Amino acid sequence: MALVPAEARSWRDTVCIVIDELRASSTITTLLDLGCSRLYLTSGLQTARRLGREHDGLLVGEREGIRPPGFDFNNSPAEISRADIRGRVVVVSTSNGTKVLSKLTATPATLIGCLLNARASAEAAVGLAGKMSARVGIVCAGTLGRFALDDAVAAGVLVERITAALRSRGEEASLTEAAVAAVRLYGSYPDLVTPLRESVAGRLVTKLGAGDDVPFCARVDVSSTVPVLRPGAPLIVERLVTTSN
Repeated sequence: MALVPAEARSWRDTVCIVIDELRASSTITTLLDLGCSRLYLTSGLQTARRLGREHDGLLVGEREGIRPPGFDFNNSPAEISRADIRGRVVVVSTSNGTKVLSKLTATPATLIGCLLNARASAEAAVGLAGKMSARVGIVCAGTLGRFALDDAVAAGVLVERITAALRSRGEEASLTEAAVAAVRLYGSYPDLVTPLRESVAGRLVTKLGAGDDVPFCARVDVSSTVPVLRPGAPLIVERLVTTSN
C-alpha cells in the first residue's frame, strides 16, 4: 500500500485502487452512479474547457476547493447528487486527484475507490488480480504529495474489504506495514465522519461552505459502482462491468 503516490511509482503487475476520499474518488463514483454517458479526466483547466465544448459536456472541478470560472459544478459529490446528469458527458478536473490518476496508466488495471464503494471496489480488484496473476495495491492520492488522513482512513476500510474478499476465495492477505497502519488508524476512531472532518481536506471544504460533503463521503458500501481508468488521450473513466466466473 502507498500512503503517498510516490511510493507507487515502481509498482508493476499490480491492480491499483486509487483513493482521493475528499473528494475526487467520491465525486467520480457519484457521477457514474447518476448515469453520466461518458466521463473524461484531465488535470488542466484549458483542456477541460475544450473537452466540454467539443462534447457539450458538463464541467466539474475545483482549484483550492473553489469551482473554477465557467465550470458547472464544484468537485462536490453532495452537490452533484442533487443534479440531473443522466446521459450527459462530464469532464472532471481537480487540484490533486486527476493528476495522480494520470500518472498511473501503466498498471494492469487502475480502479477508483472510496468509502462509498469500498466493498465493490475491493472485490473487483481481487477478482481482476486473480485473473491477471497480479497483486492488489492501494494508492492514497494524498494532498499534493503529502500524507492525507482522509485517504489513509478510507484505505484502512478498503484493506479490510480486500482481506475479506480474499478469504472468501480461500486465500490470506499479505499486508504491508502501511496497510496494517491504515487499518489501525481507521479502527482508532469511533466513526468515519470524525477523521474526515479533521483532515486537511475536510477542514478546507467545511471552511468553504461544502461541509455536507464530509458526511456524504463518510457513508460506507452504499454504491456498487467501480470506476476504472481507461488510459489514452484524454483519460476516460468508465463503470467496470464484471462477469461471473
